Amino acid sequence: MTAQKLLGILKLIEAYDSKFGLQKNLETIKDALSNLASSPGQPQHQNTLATALAAFVAGCESLRTSRTPSQAAAIGEIGGAEFFDPAMAEKVTTSVEKNAMTPTVARDFVQDFATRRSTFLSTVRGARESLEKLGIKESALVAGSADVAFLIPRDIFNNDLGAFAKELNFISRLIQDFTEAQTGRAQPVELEQLSSSIPTVTLLANAGVISLVGMVVNKFLEAWEKIERIRKIRAELSEMGMKHATYDELTDQITTTISEVVEQSTEIVIGKYQGAPERKNELSNAIRQDTQRLFGQIERGLTVEFRAEPKASADPEDQKALEEIVNIAKQLKFPAVASEPLLLGTGEIIEGEIKVLKRTKKTTTQKTSTSKKGGSKEDGEE
Repeated sequence: MTAQKLLGILKLIEAYDSKFGLQKNLETIKDALSNLASSPGQPQHQNTLATALAAFVAGCESLRTSRTPSQAAAIGEIGGAEFFDPAMAEKVTTSVEKNAMTPTVARDFVQDFATRRSTFLSTVRGARESLEKLGIKESALVAGSADVAFLIPRDIFNNDLGAFAKELNFISRLIQDFTEAQTGRAQPVELEQLSSSIPTVTLLANAGVISLVGMVVNKFLEAWEKIERIRKIRAELSEMGMKHATYDELTDQITTTISEVVEQSTEIVIGKYQGAPERKNELSNAIRQDTQRLFGQIERGLTVEFRAEPKASADPEDQKALEEIVNIAKQLKFPAVASEPLLLGTGEIIEGEIKVLKRTKKTTTQKTSTSKKGGSKEDGEE
């Protein structure tokens, strides 16, 4: 995480807490419980507690619908998951309801949580102030623009510089192909930021292009929920020693689902193409490969983050794309890294290119190389 991104997350934490009144209402709940513990017969304390509790629950629900999965992950990365989990409303409510006759128990629970949360917020505030004093500035988007960030786990390229370069080449080609499909011509990809802890490549591009990438990623993640259910059933069959036709049928269903999503995604991306007709088929094939590769890397841990800053005076089409990016960013929830990747395996990619997928008992990537005599041979042949 870069200093700029850290500053952005710290400011986001403070903004969410202030906007939804989370700590404020939590402190009110704590004080109301303390008053009830010492003066249980006072109805005003009950009213204060009920009002603060309702406001806290509403604030947590607003947090749930406002934060994106990537924001939640970033907050968790710096130790704030517990304190910005919408489920904390249920925990506090349950404690109060279960201990209605013994408010001291609920008070102690809420007091402990409120104190620890307050300490975390103080740390956040101090860190934010320190970064600002050091001259660090948040990477903010200009109104009417958007960007996309690819977070590449080191396991994908095993810390090999050449393999990392292939990942960068793929990302560049992906954006160029999508840009050509959207605008009719390929354009250079503009690098906005590059960070190294989890290698993150942030790119600026046309809002319509980023919106297309977001729609394709979202379509895959929606399909992946179905795939995960199939994989679970398949794993259970394997554990029971029942690897037979049903097991293979489930595996076929997974690859079929992916193929369908790849084709649907390709049609979406190429759908608005208005460039040279003779180029359309070639570009469609390139996008099909790009999409297949993208899905395979997501299965292996790649995540993609989207940001957009709508602008009221923007072109209606651009404004629509920017709003779509904002909505997509709130929906994306990436899967855990698969222990047995189905789409792409380590070493199955030559110079970032995907060759024909061929089904045997499991999905493999068929690679082709050229012999010195000018013929071709498949891997494994002598």
